[in-house]
Amino acid sequence: METIESLEEIAANLLEFDRYRISSDAGERAFYAQRLRLGKIFGCMVVNGRLLFGPSRFIGYKSNTMTKHIAFDGKSGSVTTPRISSVLGAGHGPDAKAEDEYRALCAEVGAEPSSKIRTYWRLPTVNGATAHAKTRGEEGFPDEVGEYFEGASKMVRVNVHERDPRARRECIAHYGCACVVCGLEFGRIYGPIGEGFIHVHHVTPLSKRSGEHMVNPVDDLRPVCPNCHAMIHTSDPPFTVEELRELIEEAAVRARPNKALEPTR
Repeated sequence: METIESLEEIAANLLEFDRYRISSDAGERAFYAQRLRLGKIFGCMVVNGRLLFGPSRFIGYKSNTMTKHIAFDGKSGSVTTPRISSVLGAGHGPDAKAEDEYRALCAEVGAEPSSKIRTYWRLPTVNGATAHAKTRGEEGFPDEVGEYFEGASKMVRVNVHERDPRARRECIAHYGCACVVCGLEFGRIYGPIGEGFIHVHHVTPLSKRSGEHMVNPVDDLRPVCPNCHAMIHTSDPPFTVEELRELIEEAAVRARPNKALEPTR
């Protein structure tokens, strides 16, 4: 995962983290309470009139979400803490007032603070800060519908973003038909029926762009297999191609047998 580069990115992460505090989803509220309880180094910032807290390991990674935070085992405060200090131009330290406000917040959400000694950054106020722009997935990857009855016909109205097939062809001409994340090439697996089959992923989702715009097939598009495309959109905002590739590599390392535990012959 890439680390943040600006105060605005930290503010967006703080807003994303705070969104889980008031979420209608019990899992998101539990995620918030647990990370709040266990955090050791926090950023605190007044955003749109409310004092928000966020642990270093969450607010220090670019466009972080609960899904990304859980997915990456290799997150480290030793990476995010110096990065945040560098962006702010100041270090973290004890702050009695912030500690009191932190404990009040813990009481509000029913989280028992850990016995750790906590330190804080007092971040400058960002007026008009906005949370991560939600994309709600790309077309072809709709959200699952929480219904119990299936089979009935109903009319669904959605916004469809028009795509230019020429951009797709030029993207594939440049990158080829192999998935840029996992390397899968359908022609090699399925023979003739798989030749030329691949999804094309927009690096910046169409739903985050305003109206008609120019698309650079090499810079803005990437060929990805349907599995990787679906996994990219399990986070909102989506995982980047590089983040998903990193997750696959981490999973492969975990899956390798531990040679030290194998019996000698």
